[in-house]
Amino acid sequence: MLIRPELIDVLAADLKASDFFFSYNRDVFKAIQALKATGTGIDFLTVAERIGVMDNGDAALAYVADIQRNTPSVANAKEYARIILERSIDRSLMAAADTVQELAGSDASAEDKIARAHAEILGINCESASPETITAADAVERHIAEMNRRERLGGKIDGLLTGIKSLDDKLLGLKGGQLVVIAGRPKMGKTTLAMNIADQNAVRDGKQVLVYSLEMSGSQIMDKSLASLGGIPYQALRDGSATSTHSRELNQAVGMIRQSGLVLYDRKGATVNRIRASARRHKLRHGLDLLVVDHIGLVDVEDSRANAVQRVSEVTRQLKLLAQELDVPVLTMSQLNRQLEQRPNKRPIPSDLRDSGSIEQDADTIIFVYRDEVYDDNTASRGVAEIIVGVARDIEPGTVRVRYQGKYSLFSDLNGYEPPMGRVYGGSLLD
Repeated sequence: MLIRPELIDVLAADLKASDFFFSYNRDVFKAIQALKATGTGIDFLTVAERIGVMDNGDAALAYVADIQRNTPSVANAKEYARIILERSIDRSLMAAADTVQELAGSDASAEDKIARAHAEILGINCESASPETITAADAVERHIAEMNRRERLGGKIDGLLTGIKSLDDKLLGLKGGQLVVIAGRPKMGKTTLAMNIADQNAVRDGKQVLVYSLEMSGSQIMDKSLASLGGIPYQALRDGSATSTHSRELNQAVGMIRQSGLVLYDRKGATVNRIRASARRHKLRHGLDLLVVDHIGLVDVEDSRANAVQRVSEVTRQLKLLAQELDVPVLTMSQLNRQLEQRPNKRPIPSDLRDSGSIEQDADTIIFVYRDEVYDDNTASRGVAEIIVGVARDIEPGTVRVRYQGKYSLFSDLNGYEPPMGRVYGGSLLD
């Protein structure tokens, strides 16, 4: 870089200051970068002047001059940069190994140890420090191929379905890499809507769906799924009468779930690292199409000193990164501030999101669930819910009116509800 400043942009694309082991070399690298940024000419004199004094108290001039004088050739500059990067990765691996060894001797649970060990290894960046760049000509060629792919769809929705046609027509499918947030006040049906979407994909569409239920137990989640899939009154499942009053429907719904790709994780206190580790493991072993996390406020963060706003900000950022890493939609839920209930019009807006504006920043789509009957017993909209697409990328915000049947834990299109049709699974529920 000192001999041929025109190589700076090429070499620095793959390196950062922390990749250098010796602090003197880190100082030289940072000085070169700083001078480049200000448009200052770069040679051993300007770099030495920028550094001033080295850590040991010696003037930088002699050290920088030695670097330039003792470099045999610039012909292999890219190879030198590759060696530095590889040695940096080696050191990171050794540091991660030390951390894993310390974890093995800690008092943490085995699951937490594994999750943190995964996080240590995954945190090592073995790629270039700069993002991939392509020419506009290459970009437009790729986009033409994408447009041709869209045409071949023939108008079909490109992505996972919610099972509510009017909502699917609005969202145009849940796509890999998206963070989708369902928000609402208590009793609006956030978890019900999320599980309806999970069941649509896992049970009806044969997808692999992983649900982290941090608020409800696995038994409560199953009650919701059985009610919506079998057309069984939720209360009958709760009080146990469904086994005698709706045995046919129950057998059918149980059979559908048994053959589905629905997997529940209902242990409390999960961190994003633990979610990431188990989701990666599930994708490697079984594949993964949709990840559901219920809900943002119950996901733990590593920093126990973080306040509520910092916790939510960290969780949403990590969930968005996880969606991109796994290339699946991540569907999560969020509470809303109670201040909205002081307004005459209680329909939620993005500023009502609790604890953090980062949800609006990180989410690709925010869906608000509003049911007027929660506030007004005499409303003309009894049994009707408004799904408000408040924040969305690439689609227009708007409201979709749908039917809400709390009796069956089900959201559906306004044109009516029909119990799911399919073969009846014989035998006892205890088989």
